[in-house]
Amino acid sequence: MIEETAVVIEVDKQRLLLETQRKSACQSCSVKSGCGTSSLAKVVGKRSSQFSVEKTLDVKVGDAVIIAIDENALVQGSLLIYFLPLIFMLVTGLIAEYLFVNELITILTVVSGFISALIFVRYVLSRSALKKSIQPHLIRRA
Repeated sequence: MIEETAVVIEVDKQRLLLETQRKSACQSCSVKSGCGTSSLAKVVGKRSSQFSVEKTLDVKVGDAVIIAIDENALVQGSLLIYFLPLIFMLVTGLIAEYLFVNELITILTVVSGFISALIFVRYVLSRSALKKSIQPHLIRRA
């Protein structure tokens, strides 16, 4: 399980609105003073993410809670969401490049392959248990 601390910012009967602070790995890095990523993280500043989870504990606004996501579900979801559209784009692009000499047709085919992959991913997520398993859930109070 991947765990993170969040703060309750709104309580509903069945849902909680939580906020987490995005963290950079630069704080523990030994070369952060000479790194461009560290400089960019300082410019962007600390940002927060808000999301809603099912209310399974009795908490109030301002409480710190621990949320978790299963690692396997996160990897599967990442592969489905990022890798599959990339593969669709590459395959459709290669097929179009092989069949047609026109670059415009190849570009349009790649774009249509990407859109088809997004529709397919949406369909798979709506029909599978993966959608629920990649959602963060409440573990305990912090």
